[in-house]
Amino acid sequence: MTVWIFFLITVVYKYISVNDDPVSVKIERNEYISKIDTKYRKIFAKACNPSENIVRGSEGAVDSDTWLLQGILVITRHGDRGPLTHLKSGDKLPCDTVPVSTLLKSYEEFVLNASSSGRAWWVAGPGPFHNFPSLPRTATTHCALGQLTPKGLLQMITVGNILRDAYGEKLGLESMELTGKKETGGIAYSTRYRRTFQSLQALSWGSTRGAAAAREAHSVAFCFRHCACNAHHALAKKISVQARNRLESHPAIKELIKKLSKVLFESQEYTDADVVRDALLAYICHDAALPCSETNKKLNPDKRRKFRTESVRSRHILEVDIDTLNMELDYINNQLDFNNEIGRKARDLIKPNNQKPPLDFDTQMEREKLLYYQQRYLDNADGYDDVVIVKKNLDADFNFQSDARVDADFDEDYKEPTADAPEHFCIKKEHIMSVFAYLEWSYRQDVKNVHNRRRSLLIAYGLIHNVVQNMIRMISENKPKFVAYSGHDKTLQALILALGLTSYQHYNIQYASRMIFEVYRRKELRDELKFTKRKAIAQDFYFRVVYNGDDVTNKISFCRNRHIAMKVPDPGDDLKTFSAYLCPIENIVRFIHDDYFAGFNVSNYKDACAIFGNGRHA
Repeated sequence: MTVWIFFLITVVYKYISVNDDPVSVKIERNEYISKIDTKYRKIFAKACNPSENIVRGSEGAVDSDTWLLQGILVITRHGDRGPLTHLKSGDKLPCDTVPVSTLLKSYEEFVLNASSSGRAWWVAGPGPFHNFPSLPRTATTHCALGQLTPKGLLQMITVGNILRDAYGEKLGLESMELTGKKETGGIAYSTRYRRTFQSLQALSWGSTRGAAAAREAHSVAFCFRHCACNAHHALAKKISVQARNRLESHPAIKELIKKLSKVLFESQEYTDADVVRDALLAYICHDAALPCSETNKKLNPDKRRKFRTESVRSRHILEVDIDTLNMELDYINNQLDFNNEIGRKARDLIKPNNQKPPLDFDTQMEREKLLYYQQRYLDNADGYDDVVIVKKNLDADFNFQSDARVDADFDEDYKEPTADAPEHFCIKKEHIMSVFAYLEWSYRQDVKNVHNRRRSLLIAYGLIHNVVQNMIRMISENKPKFVAYSGHDKTLQALILALGLTSYQHYNIQYASRMIFEVYRRKELRDELKFTKRKAIAQDFYFRVVYNGDDVTNKISFCRNRHIAMKVPDPGDDLKTFSAYLCPIENIVRFIHDDYFAGFNVSNYKDACAIFGNGRHA
């Protein structure tokens, strides 16, 4: 009996131990996968900004019994677009997939009806946007470089709908025309890019149910009359050096960026994390399968094994008698003609040394390949393209002759990794999360970077100056009611830093981002002593800034210590409230005229550009 009890306990214990471990591992694995997917979905929602996530926030949320809306100024980034750099499989990405949306279909019908008898009126006349397509699906490839996608179009229509919902009745947007003339209720500006022009038309239709006769902004910064500035390049160079040093301080990320670049790009390798991020968005935002390197796919296993063997054999020969080979190469160097074009380029790369020090393996291989290349193509000028390009392609067909010193029984299956062996690499979600985490940290440094802030002040000066001018017209002439600037991420980045916003989340501009300046006037204009109505004065006008639905007025540098705070109900939910802030309009007027260049220790734009452009400041 004792034996049976012991046996039963042993079996039960073994059963529990065998069955519990896989369950626990499975749970841990599922939790790990779930965490990865959750973080990846957050990256998608934050960076791609799908139209279903674009909702009204605190736009127009003030006490309407006390304040009267005078007008709005809207600065936007264009919607979703194709990548800005050629990708290896860019023509296969589904950027032209049309979202299922009645709103998008209605806009397409509007454009087609306006174009039924020819070109639509907003592109028919002479001007910078003459004959621009209003819809993005005219591209010949699936993912055209830098072109707006149908998803991007829907994003901008959605932003327009938010403006219509928040300001339509107060400003009469339904009957407004964005003609670009100062005498009318609305003005529209766009940079001369198809994606910004198409985004502007979608925004205009979403908000007014009509198109816009856009005025061209001659720069991405909307600098108007304040564009030429010597300091831009000098400050940009300093910022670029600092960005490269940051990447150098993270060697693992730098190596990852290199690997991703080899998979993503067609013609060259990129080490710029932002360029890689932009390319990755083409896959992330369009739900495309993440790519792998194509090098190994072109070689079957037998060829790949032969390639590795030949590379190892070459290395073995060089290590066996490197001194003898050095002597032979010195003789060849003296015999080759370095006066022709091929010879000069090869010489520059080979760099013969009179001291003849022993060369390491990698350097020796580079010299040997170049000599082999010169001997092969010296008499065939038509086959010459470029020494540097061709030498990268020589690895596969460059072989040393068989040598008696090589062991006849050399292992054909030897798989030691070599520098010349092509590497198979697939981009995974973990890689994307690493890149985006690094860039978030990098954006934090950019926001605090004094050179970046100074450059942003110079870049954004023309735009802020134009915004203030239109604000003054709104309070003095009661027009325009609506001003739109259709721009880029660089437009908003410079503006955000110039206004003194310090959050990296604001600086990381997503597609279809929007910054809205709302101009208000007190409704009740009564003389406190005479108890009679009076005319409005400057102190009666205020403004607020709403960025992607969030009120950031109290975070602006010249509004932090002087603003009006209020609690207002959420327009979409009466049970919720918003904290709304209003800043005196005289603050921004004083800022642009008196305080803007205080940090430069000068009083005007020209002097700030001249001083920092001459490199007199470190």
